[in-house]
Amino acid sequence: MIVFASSGCATSPDDLKSMDYSKHMTEEEEILFGNYVDAVVTSQFPVFKDAELAEKISSLGNELVKKSHRPNLPFTFKVLNTTTINAFAAPGGIVYITTGLLDRLESRDELASILGHEIGHVCARHSVNEWYTAQRMQQILTVVDLGLLFANLPPVATIGGDLIGDFGRKIAALTAIIVYQGYSRSYETQADHLGVEYAYKAGFNPKASIDVLNKFIAIQKEKGHKEELTILSSHPKTEERIKDLQSFIAKIKKYDTHQKDTH
Repeated sequence: MIVFASSGCATSPDDLKSMDYSKHMTEEEEILFGNYVDAVVTSQFPVFKDAELAEKISSLGNELVKKSHRPNLPFTFKVLNTTTINAFAAPGGIVYITTGLLDRLESRDELASILGHEIGHVCARHSVNEWYTAQRMQQILTVVDLGLLFANLPPVATIGGDLIGDFGRKIAALTAIIVYQGYSRSYETQADHLGVEYAYKAGFNPKASIDVLNKFIAIQKEKGHKEELTILSSHPKTEERIKDLQSFIAKIKKYDTHQKDTH
């Protein structure tokens, strides 16, 4: 999320071009997995019922998806009706943003920076990797278990948000990581870079990502908002992210200028 732990270095944006999306689980399984996470999320946070706003968010999000490493993945964008300032993504391409965060944004460029970051998490399969890191560490889920799990899941529609049993507890645990805990430093840095890359390629101002982070710093200083700003719960320090993004934006602009000059 712009608030989604694992060790090791994340892959670079270029590495995603050759990523094996069947690793751990197939794309179809990832989408199914995401639907179960979505059942938990939407049981906790009501979806904001505004068709016009939903269309605007989806339209902008899909502009970014077209420039992403997974342009054919059927992304879904949902606005959650809560004052909590947050954005996060479920496996398989479900991206959430809260009304609390939307109320703080001042431009399409800023919105693109938020959605691009979450699309980056999905493209790099960070939630899937988190799931398997946890399972490997706890030695809970074997390859055989995985096949049985996906072969015997009930339809999402029959359970709604009421997931029962061991699988339900695991889904709830992953949802808590996605919504509240956040990812490792390397994953968040990678999502920052991917989000800027997608926004820049789609014609948005990449500097908006820095503007948003500065906005978060200001919000954190406001009285009574520290508890609400879960979006930064476990990211690298905001000031460090800003410096890193300044450097990354300079690099992609320099690369883009070079490419134009040589063609």
